Amino acid sequence: MNYFEYISEKAGDELEAHYIKNAPTNFPDATVLVFLRTSPTTASLTSVYPDKDTFEKAAQQRKKGIAGVADKIKNVRLEEGEASLALMR
Repeated sequence: MNYFEYISEKAGDELEAHYIKNAPTNFPDATVLVFLRTSPTTASLTSVYPDKDTFEKAAQQRKKGIAGVADKIKNVRLEEGEASLALMR
């Protein structure tokens, strides 16, 4: 899970649009990608991968992507864990 605090609402809008457009291509091995806007200047992004190796591969792309937009991010917190349930209906 990635928790983002943006420098402004405009930055949040831009990065949300960028993620929605690019995440499916940038993270093709993810089984689930979720972008949840939690306030005008914050968001929670969740991705689920089939195994740890696939996650590690995606982590490099994630670091590169965050570095490319660092000027629009006030704070970021990254967490990882095992999904006990990933239900989609």
